Amino acid sequence: MTELNPQATGPRRHERNPFWLNFFFALLTAAYAFLFIRQPSPFFADDSFFYLVVGRNFALGYGSTFNRLMPTNGYHPIWMLLCAAVYRVIPNRVIGLHLIAALIVALNIVVLVVAAQLLRRLRAPAWVAWTILIPFLFGLQLGTESSLSAAVLAGTLLALYKFFEHPDWSSGFAFNLLAAFAVLSRLDSIFVIACLWIAILVWCWQQRKRGETAALRIHLTWIPLYAVLWGAYLASNLFWFHILMPISGLLKSTNSHDHVLGRNLPHTALLSLAICAVSLLILWRRQRDRWFLFAELPFFFGILMHAAYITLRMTRETRWTWYYVSWALLAALTASRAAACVFRAAPAGSRGRTPSVAATLHSLGILVAVVFSALLWYKMGWKHSREQVAEETTIPVMREALAADQVHSLLAYDQPGGMAYFTDVAVVPLDGLMADRQFQTDLARHGIGAFIRKDHIDAFAGPTVPFDEWGRQTYCDHLFLESTKYTCEPWTKGPDGEPQWMITGVEVYSRLPLAPAGYIPLPPSHILWTGKNYLTIWSISGDDRAPTAPSRPAYE
Repeated sequence: MTELNPQATGPRRHERNPFWLNFFFALLTAAYAFLFIRQPSPFFADDSFFYLVVGRNFALGYGSTFNRLMPTNGYHPIWMLLCAAVYRVIPNRVIGLHLIAALIVALNIVVLVVAAQLLRRLRAPAWVAWTILIPFLFGLQLGTESSLSAAVLAGTLLALYKFFEHPDWSSGFAFNLLAAFAVLSRLDSIFVIACLWIAILVWCWQQRKRGETAALRIHLTWIPLYAVLWGAYLASNLFWFHILMPISGLLKSTNSHDHVLGRNLPHTALLSLAICAVSLLILWRRQRDRWFLFAELPFFFGILMHAAYITLRMTRETRWTWYYVSWALLAALTASRAAACVFRAAPAGSRGRTPSVAATLHSLGILVAVVFSALLWYKMGWKHSREQVAEETTIPVMREALAADQVHSLLAYDQPGGMAYFTDVAVVPLDGLMADRQFQTDLARHGIGAFIRKDHIDAFAGPTVPFDEWGRQTYCDHLFLESTKYTCEPWTKGPDGEPQWMITGVEVYSRLPLAPAGYIPLPPSHILWTGKNYLTIWSISGDDRAPTAPSRPAYE
């Protein structure tokens, strides 16, 4: 095993970015940032607004609630607190949205700078990491806590490097503090942090056998730090939500169809996993140093554990890319280190790559990175920013319709975030993410009718109707998001002559445990509003009457 000592040798020529290359990536980051801050919504997912709604309610004194009807702890705590801080200063929804986008941009820049500092110490080219991280952070993390998580994880790794080089009290404190915050930034980072912490323990034990006992003593001393910070978070869940489970709306599933290997992993996660595997194989053969054995390999084992957890315990909804920020970060860092091995010429007198070949590979790699980054910016930045967003087109019309019909609260099968953020309607997502565990228990025990009557629910938001064969196969008599199953009837024929279907009712299910919770009639005559490719809203009442005979709605 070799030890890195970059202070003694300094970075090689191919490991130092040329000025023009640094300028290109700085300009690229600025271009993404401009588009992101100017119009954040195209870069956000609907779930991203969950934090904004809860944070704003918290800042306005309503407590930790999504709809002011029930409490929720369905979030990673530090990002929610940052969102609440923004709305405490600026409660305005439109201005607050842009400030949240600016905060995400600042965190993204922290990730890129910290990654570059770490790679400089590891003598690896930062531009390789930037090629992966910039499009992921701006184009794929979709306005969630991923930027914060990436920033804290990157800081944790930099602190770990400094602890390896100088295991003193300050470096030990920095690593353990950032590691504790990494989990509070995104709770499923516990897998990565646990593997890293154990790997450091092994390294410290090796140092102890060599007579250097300080590292082990320092590492173990900071265990109470985790107990205090994580214990305070768990205690807050117990005090306010009467449950020790972090994020009580976890997307756990007992449906075997959800747990087919790889079914829950999106292409970005699999690509990150492949980059990590190939890069680590190169490093295993070429540079099996301390950082590889006690940082990169444990980190990789952590994301494998995370993958197993998602595949075995979570539902298909975890295909969102923000779940995999730790994977993308490791892919970027290991790819940079592996590229340094590929670009490195063999020592004089040995059989291997000549300096001219190494320089050619290095120049070719830079060219590919620049072209690839520019193309991704056009697709994921410029084109994405030109997309129409619901709050400019669909939601204003919906808001007027809901106000005219005096709808104050509704159940939602999907798209609850944007509705809740850009209207004053109390939105209850039936997937249970923005409720407490008691909501699911009561739903299974008392049924949806009792909830509708108790909280005076006025409407139900479901899929756009009528719909085609794809919609029928997705929604009709099929459990969607483990929360709704629609009954449908043939309605009309579309412009192409294909049959279309109309929803006549919805069977609601509780998720924890998965059980039927009652039936809501949704006759076409009760349609209040429908928006193309967005939602249809039906008025509902609290009784359990059978569905009425369908009649052609007014919009026809």
